[in-house]
Amino acid sequence: MPQQPSPSSRSKRKITVAAVEDFPPGTRMEVQVGRAVIAVFNIDGEYYALYGRCPHQSAPLSRGRLQGTVICNAETGWETEWAYDGEVLVCPGHGMEYHLKSGKAFGYTFKLRTYEVVVEEGQVKLVM
Repeated sequence: MPQQPSPSSRSKRKITVAAVEDFPPGTRMEVQVGRAVIAVFNIDGEYYALYGRCPHQSAPLSRGRLQGTVICNAETGWETEWAYDGEVLVCPGHGMEYHLKSGKAFGYTFKLRTYEVVVEEGQVKLVM
């Protein structure tokens, strides 16, 4: 029986989101890939992508606002501190907060799937 390639050895497919000039800093787009909806953000020329529906009630995360959040933990000496300014995606449905770069939910143990984004030949592409 022939051996199947491992998922890491398979070539990854790239899906074009938009031309760089059509996706300026501070904008976001929603992309449908099969049955998945992916929210893609341009934050100061850096692109981030994550699963585009909040797991709570499927609110579209591409419509959420970006802000920071208050943290308080051992690293801050248990003092409140403003952190992740501009990196916190707030669900437009019920206000759940996600770290845009990692997909991790603040205050919960789950995270949204994130996707690699590359720029090739003037095109913003998702790597799947």
